[in-house]
Amino acid sequence: MRNLYIAIILSVFPVLSYAQKIETGSYITKDGGQYYGELFRGKPYGKGKTIYKNGDTYEGEYEKGKRQGTGTYTFADGEKYTGQWFQDQQHGQGIYIFKNGNRYDGLWYKDYQQGHGRMYYYNGDIYDGTWVNDQRVGLGKYIFSNGAFYDGMWKGDKKNGHGRFDWGDGSSFTGDWVNNVKEGKGIYIYSDGDEYNGDWKNDLQNGKGVYKFKDGDCYEGEYLDGERTGQGIFSYKNGDKYTGHFLKGQKSGFGTMTWHNGDIYVGNWERDLQNGQGKLTKKNKDVIEGQFRDGKVEGLVIIHFGDGSRFKGTYHNGKRNGDAVEEDASGKRFEGSYKNDVRDGKFIERDSNGNITARGFYENGNRHTN
Repeated sequence: MRNLYIAIILSVFPVLSYAQKIETGSYITKDGGQYYGELFRGKPYGKGKTIYKNGDTYEGEYEKGKRQGTGTYTFADGEKYTGQWFQDQQHGQGIYIFKNGNRYDGLWYKDYQQGHGRMYYYNGDIYDGTWVNDQRVGLGKYIFSNGAFYDGMWKGDKKNGHGRFDWGDGSSFTGDWVNNVKEGKGIYIYSDGDEYNGDWKNDLQNGKGVYKFKDGDCYEGEYLDGERTGQGIFSYKNGDKYTGHFLKGQKSGFGTMTWHNGDIYVGNWERDLQNGQGKLTKKNKDVIEGQFRDGKVEGLVIIHFGDGSRFKGTYHNGKRNGDAVEEDASGKRFEGSYKNDVRDGKFIERDSNGNITARGFYENGNRHTN
């Protein structure tokens, strides 16, 4: 029992010794600040308050002359930190109020926001996530005052890595980010119900992707700067299908269009219409081969009809205009001209052996023979 008393006395003695040396007084800090509070061996130790020459103030705990423990530092410009300190630095859990109205509540490491924390911005935005050296780094969620939010990876205070941005109006993007822009792979769901899944660069569709329209249409192919450009396939809800080249969202270059009624066009396109050399095969077996302009036959064409007859001549504005040669299935031949789809001008008719059987002229479709 005697030994137990001795042990208790020895354990209490340092505390009693320390308590006997704590006193209250003033102290001048290295930078000329005026401290008043608890002292140990002539230095701040315990609770106290310092008023610095620049107008800053600190009130809280000290250890060995340095801010350590918990305390509040108020800057002359109105900013304020309340929280844990270590070796004169903001270190641990703390709240910092910025002069612009922002407020940070979270972990600190050697005067930097580091670890998990929440920033309440003056405009109503909120960031909740990890920080490194005062910057958003790692996993975090940024909620905008209007309800939109980004939930994902950060680096250098910017969206970097995989994340999801929801605009709050039904549209959202889930995918890769680089320096706050969509870059890599990602899925964008539009507020009207459309959806794009594919490659991104500089915040725009770039590369290969699939765009599904809410009405059932679908495009699969290449993109450049947010527009269909390059090779692709556009499938329409009604069964129509185009396979070929696109430019700035329109059919342009060489491509094949298959209509749900059985018609097929193979040839050149421009501004979403047949333009240039092409071949149109109709469901009824008619084959039109030649020049097209803005979706209509234009210039020299050859037509092989399903009944065996043929036509070679010029078209203008989708109608026969100019010289023409026609031959029916039996070989009988007409050599003449058309005006607005009506025979007009001199003509010669031949039999299957090439012999002339009639000649004369047409006037607005009316036949006159010599």
